[in-house]
Amino acid sequence: MRSVYLSLLLMLLPGPLLAFEVDHWPGGEFGGQPVRQQWPEPAAATKPLTLCALYPHLRDAYWLSVNQGMVEEATRLGVSLRIHEAGGYGALAEQRQQLQQCLREGSDAILLGAVSHEGLREAITASPLPVFGLVNDLPAGLVQAKVGVSWYQMGWQMGHWLALRHPAGSQPVSVALFPGPKSSGGNNVVEPGFADAIRGSAIKLVTTARGDNSREIQRTLVQQTLARHPDLDYLVGGAIAAEVAVNELAQRHLDRPQVLSTYFSHGVQRGLLRGKMLAANSDQMRLQGRLAVAQAVCLLQHPEAGEQQCPRVMGPPILTLDGPLADTGDSLSNGAFRPVYRVGAAPADH
Repeated sequence: MRSVYLSLLLMLLPGPLLAFEVDHWPGGEFGGQPVRQQWPEPAAATKPLTLCALYPHLRDAYWLSVNQGMVEEATRLGVSLRIHEAGGYGALAEQRQQLQQCLREGSDAILLGAVSHEGLREAITASPLPVFGLVNDLPAGLVQAKVGVSWYQMGWQMGHWLALRHPAGSQPVSVALFPGPKSSGGNNVVEPGFADAIRGSAIKLVTTARGDNSREIQRTLVQQTLARHPDLDYLVGGAIAAEVAVNELAQRHLDRPQVLSTYFSHGVQRGLLRGKMLAANSDQMRLQGRLAVAQAVCLLQHPEAGEQQCPRVMGPPILTLDGPLADTGDSLSNGAFRPVYRVGAAPADH
């Protein structure tokens, strides 16, 4: 059974790569202009390593795609991987306990997809294990290193794309924004990024509807917004909001508002293919999963390495798309992929 499992993992691996294309923030934070560079893939681990990864949840395409990237890279580098999900962005107490569980399991490092920007400060500081930020940003100086993108830039790039279509002086248009849960993940900075990008254009932001990233909650928010603003021109939201909006518009036989997604999913890709979505961002989340494992292994094996060898703050370039993505291998999990919680031997087997 184990040999079948390992064979399946090897089938998931991408072809050999010479280097990752990354945006690197030498200043240590996801602010300002990053440096685009080619980062050579680190070599396979030369000693047994176990990484403990904590996710907010594994219930949508975004974190499933991160999961596949991490599984691929852990397998390639020959390290063990243990994954736990908190159950949602409200599960702060659960994630605090999971930080301690990583230690009890004998892990060498924690890769933290945080449910809160500030709420884990004490737990991270108390952990004797090195902690690496995974996707969701954490306060300056709190972690050893981090992989992600600027979610301010995610909001800004989508707003900028829309503002170019409706510059100052053109016919005014109205937009509703659905950024997801308030103050969770990157949502709290998507809003100001989008607002800054449309300032001075012909775009009016008429409402912002925040709520948990469940289909039920996002559907309710979309339904309420369509009822209150029947003349809306655009609906801009996270992938789940965008997906349910397409369904709601189809049921009503409406061709407006036009739908844009601030991040990517399998459903968003289908929407772009069918012409049901106008534009979308991809922060290449599967590649983020690969980068997070590679970064941790690089720094665990070479803790004194410089920024060129082991960048401390990096992530893939953000893609802003007005059509389907030709190659989804760095963004989306494979259609047959299902969540994987364990890769490699348990620490006790070392």
